[in-house]
Amino acid sequence: MSYLVLARKWRPKTFDDLAGQEPITRILTNAVTQGKISHAYIFSGPRGVGKTSTARILSKALNCKEGPTAHPCGICESCVSITEGSSVDVIEIDGASNNSVDDIRDLRERVKYAPSGGKYKVYIIDEVHMLSGSAFNALLKTLEEPPSHVIFVLATTEMKKIPATVLSRCQHMPFRRISSGVIKARLKHIADTEEINISSHALGLVARAADGSMRDSLTILDQISSFTDEISEEQVQNLLGMTDFGMLSRTSMALITGDRADLLGIIDNLSDQGADLRAFARELAQFFRDLLIASVVKQPSAVLDLNDEELSAIKQLVAASSEDQLTLLLSEVMKAETDVRNSSLPRMALEMALIRASFLSSLKPVKEIIESLDRMTGNRPVKTSVPTPAAERPELTPTDPVAIPGAASRPNKKSAPPAEKAASPRKSETPAGTGDVKDVVTSPALVEDAPDMEEETTEDAPETVPLPADTDFPSVWRKVLSTIDAPLASKLEHAAVELRGNDVQIILNGGQAVFQDTISKNLKSIEEKLAEHAGRKIGISIVVQQKKAVKKKDLKETALKEPLIQEALELFEGRIVDVIPIEDAGTKGNGGDDV
Repeated sequence: MSYLVLARKWRPKTFDDLAGQEPITRILTNAVTQGKISHAYIFSGPRGVGKTSTARILSKALNCKEGPTAHPCGICESCVSITEGSSVDVIEIDGASNNSVDDIRDLRERVKYAPSGGKYKVYIIDEVHMLSGSAFNALLKTLEEPPSHVIFVLATTEMKKIPATVLSRCQHMPFRRISSGVIKARLKHIADTEEINISSHALGLVARAADGSMRDSLTILDQISSFTDEISEEQVQNLLGMTDFGMLSRTSMALITGDRADLLGIIDNLSDQGADLRAFARELAQFFRDLLIASVVKQPSAVLDLNDEELSAIKQLVAASSEDQLTLLLSEVMKAETDVRNSSLPRMALEMALIRASFLSSLKPVKEIIESLDRMTGNRPVKTSVPTPAAERPELTPTDPVAIPGAASRPNKKSAPPAEKAASPRKSETPAGTGDVKDVVTSPALVEDAPDMEEETTEDAPETVPLPADTDFPSVWRKVLSTIDAPLASKLEHAAVELRGNDVQIILNGGQAVFQDTISKNLKSIEEKLAEHAGRKIGISIVVQQKKAVKKKDLKETALKEPLIQEALELFEGRIVDVIPIEDAGTKGNGGDDV
């Protein structure tokens, strides 16, 4: 008799043999016992978790000589034929190779015939998601109202490809991945029965390599049992191309401490040994996951399948790092695994990814940075510059250019002595705190009401009428903006506005200069609204400023001379990338919101 592989020899034959699928076995055993068998089931889940085996066990439970029963005998003619795959009442169909409409039409013709020996005819369609759309449509009517003696079991690994019209006609049984602990226990039982000498930790490696598939774990066990009479952990690692625990531990320590030279040496060593760098990146991500778990849970041994020596090494790595650092490193290593898996140059991708991750070791916790800043400032709040309120700003003097050359401007008699009032205005001067004036547009109200400066005297000059006591100019200006057209208000909203005596200056900076013409055309209506809310007539002028050119080099040199900046650079080991003038900070980025 030819050799029967372990995956077939130890295939589950009863519901009790199914490992890791307890919810599904309970539903099916109760359904058989209570006689509540559905006409169609969908078994979905990863490969090798028992979908087709469960379909066969269900067939035996329904067609057993003593059935329907949740515990088929396994020795009657029906049970034996189903186990051997020779039963004429249990038809297994490969959906990948029988996916056409004609195949489904042939199936529809065959379901009419009664079972030959058992009580039910069971159609098991494996990989049912491979059926074409037309084939699914052809199956719908039969799937919804099959003959009373027919039961459909549809198995798939890709549930998302099953049409909703098919899913609504079936009971869905989601099979889950089997945990490493359950697989290891099952492998231990099989190894003892088959007299395979293998260590417990080697079984743990096999269970982890199976990735939740019982069939894959049996295939691996079958393979390594042919290699030697006594299977050790190192032999399993060599046969499966797995990375040694010590190598993973060394790599993790290099990432935690930022030892980039050691990282490159490790990758070079792995490459010389012909190791699969993609598998190494995947195992390294799993290793950092174990480190993070060990840093969070109180008893890592209850969660991680590690021996005492490995658990001790894990604890040392956790002690040398922080939970925040491990979280960041795990994220970076997972990105590295993706980069290596998708790269045509896996070694280069792995080197760059791990070097990038190693720089995380130089990052300081936020708490430590805050404490350093507190020490620098002496635990005093950092002072921030506050703009001077408009009411406290110096008033405009007669020498300040507030109108187009040639147009008279209203002098401020309270702030200027008589000797200075007789002097002619100096056109080269600019308003205090502003840049060079490129152009000034003055409203007609300013020009018509401006008196002859040479004929005025201090005694006869009219006093400036103040705003009402219960009114401040910012609130008045906000009321003006709320009553004018929205497009015009949006252009004035971010412009600087200053009240200078009986005049209001609208100062446009930089990119706001494009709104000058629009605002000038609507100046009269703005004045009317301002007079309405202020209770008197106030002139308005528009000032367009050009920013003073400041060399970045001079700004950088000035910044470097600041003691606080020097201390910050030394503390954080940083460097100055760019210097932005304070007046420009609000215009950087999107509308100045990212200052």
